[in-house]
Amino acid sequence: MTASPPTTSEHDVAETFPAVLADLAVRRPDAEAVVAPDGRITFAELAARVDDLAGALAAAGLRPGDRVGILLPNSLRWLVALLGAQRAGLVAVPMNTWYRSSELGHLIGSADLRLVISQAEVFGKDVVAELTAAGHGETFDGTRRDGYLGAVLWPRAEKLPPALAASPAPPPLVTENDLAMILYTSGSTALPKAVPLRHGKLLRNGRAMGERMHLRPADRLWIAMPMFFGFGACNALPVALTHGVTLCLQEKVEGDAGLEMIERERCTVVYAMPTAMRTLLDAPSLPTRDLSAVRTGPIGFTAEDKRQQIERLHLVEGCSAYGLTESYGFAAMNDAHDPLEDRLHTQGTVLPTQEVRIVAPDGTVCPPGTRGEIEVRGCVIDGYLGGDAVNAGTRSADGWFRTGDLGLIDADGRLVFGGRWKEMLKVKGINVAPMEIEGIVAAHEEVSQVYVIGLDTPDGDQEMVGVVVPEPGASEVDLVERLTAHVRSQVASYKVPSRFLLMDVTAIPQTDTGKVSKLKLRQQIEANR
Repeated sequence: MTASPPTTSEHDVAETFPAVLADLAVRRPDAEAVVAPDGRITFAELAARVDDLAGALAAAGLRPGDRVGILLPNSLRWLVALLGAQRAGLVAVPMNTWYRSSELGHLIGSADLRLVISQAEVFGKDVVAELTAAGHGETFDGTRRDGYLGAVLWPRAEKLPPALAASPAPPPLVTENDLAMILYTSGSTALPKAVPLRHGKLLRNGRAMGERMHLRPADRLWIAMPMFFGFGACNALPVALTHGVTLCLQEKVEGDAGLEMIERERCTVVYAMPTAMRTLLDAPSLPTRDLSAVRTGPIGFTAEDKRQQIERLHLVEGCSAYGLTESYGFAAMNDAHDPLEDRLHTQGTVLPTQEVRIVAPDGTVCPPGTRGEIEVRGCVIDGYLGGDAVNAGTRSADGWFRTGDLGLIDADGRLVFGGRWKEMLKVKGINVAPMEIEGIVAAHEEVSQVYVIGLDTPDGDQEMVGVVVPEPGASEVDLVERLTAHVRSQVASYKVPSRFLLMDVTAIPQTDTGKVSKLKLRQQIEANR
């Protein structure tokens, strides 16, 4: 089945990031644009700072279309670096601050970077030493004009990097069809893929996402997930800019510190992935915090996760959603005013910027209520950087993007996510969706997190294992037996995990983009068999 609600326009007036910021600087000059570890700034001040950096980058010899890496933690400087590069007609490439030398070398080479904007040390790592080990240890000195120009270090207290010379900003140089940024996927099973994203699609989809959350200019959006993630750069950022809301940036996810900032800044929008939401929920200070200003934001993952986020973090208008970096953020999303049950159990209807369909393994479109692979078109990338080999198998014969995810569209046109296709288990010859079992286990009051994985057996079958992080204070005595009985009471016997493993939250491995890595978790368990 294909679902796409009627559109009201195809689409808004062509826009770019520089044009949106310039408009905000005129319409709302004195409104607060950013609250960050390195300063607070209005839209007029932000636009002026962005113009200054754009002029300095152009004076350094960078030309429209050149690519600039941004290796900084969440900060005002990160935002000015990205918007300043775009203002100069350049392509911004947010870089993962967790990367080490080999990963940095791959990114700099594959993205063909001409410059890296960073600081001397990022989360305890010596940046110049890491770049040197990666074969790119040059620092920018203004003398070179070709090839890789080196790294520009930007101290926290400086308005502009000292190595760059002030110069007037160039005239507006980009169109909606130009590349705004290149993001790198997590690379949990291979080298990270480079995802090129265009100005117009980023802003159109950002506007559509914000409308589903009913955002308004007085809103204040908190995010601590790294902005180099797709969740930050191609989701939260265009949402914030297209709706003129204040971005409240925190350097990293920390439960008590996050709650303190949300409370102090009276944040109305909480932008966090499930792992970060859990960190907030587990923070000792949660019961004492005044979160009454909080209203909306993306919620997930299981129905029980969403319920806790709505009830305990005050996300009373939280919106469940489905999307990926390749679809410019979300492709389907609940409306903030949808009934609670729809927000708990579906990912909402398709955004007006997108189309979604469900297909069977033979490529035929599935009828309503039938599970198959989710395919998307609309605000979707043209392809990964890297040529045919990287893009092999990512498109259907008629041009839809193949997500590799399972789902169905119900009779009301709402998408129901069913997990990753490659994560489907074959237990006793029968297909089992881990997400179904995870939802059941997560509803148990003694469970904080759960991940269901399959381990290959000598006879070609799979053993289903449930990895559980207990709630703080839960007794582990006989917990496995209680969980087994809980699942057995709700599903067929072949869907009951053959065993449960209890783990501390710090032992759960993550990808470079902060998601739980089931691949690494499976390898970890297999190594200890």
